[in-house]
Amino acid sequence: TLPTGGEGWWGLDVSVAGSGVTGDLLAHNIDTALWLNGPITEVSAMTETFIKERKHNLTGKVEPVGIDDASAVLCRFENGSLGMFEATRYARGHKALYTLEVNAEKTSARWHLHDLHRLQYFDHRDEGRVRGWRSVHITDGDQPYMKHWWVPGLQIGYEHTFIHQFADFVEAAAKGKALPPTFRDGLATDFVTDAILKSAKTRQWEKVGK
Repeated sequence: TLPTGGEGWWGLDVSVAGSGVTGDLLAHNIDTALWLNGPITEVSAMTETFIKERKHNLTGKVEPVGIDDASAVLCRFENGSLGMFEATRYARGHKALYTLEVNAEKTSARWHLHDLHRLQYFDHRDEGRVRGWRSVHITDGDQPYMKHWWVPGLQIGYEHTFIHQFADFVEAAAKGKALPPTFRDGLATDFVTDAILKSAKTRQWEKVGK
């Protein structure tokens, strides 16, 4: 069992991290959902701490663990749609698996980080012509960053996205312009994670603050 606290394992210490997987991993899913689908109004959640005690690196004492190791959430969006989220550090068969799926009346789309340049798309109007899901490889010349790297159709590395995000930020700052995501966007995500942690304790639907 891993220890908690100190420089290496502060993320397992609730007094420093504030929460576990909800604030660490699930927050990224929530941020993506808010960006794609708008505000979340209420949540119903459950969390679980699988490792109940850990030795603290600084005190040497075995202490109760206050962070969550897994989180599962149902939610309602302001636009009337429904959402489901799941995050855990204990899906051992996956390394940084991050997926999303959006389903509507006529179409569906899904994406996952392990194949970050490919979008799966389904349109029921294709039935009779093209059956099943389309696989759209989004690294052609119209991909906004492709011109800076390889020839169209090849991969832009995962790390390169951060390079471009930083470049966009610096360019916007030099021009005095705001560039999303902003601190307000981060705060909106925090309001949702707070409601999730509250719901896990009360075992009731909780409104998301503003």
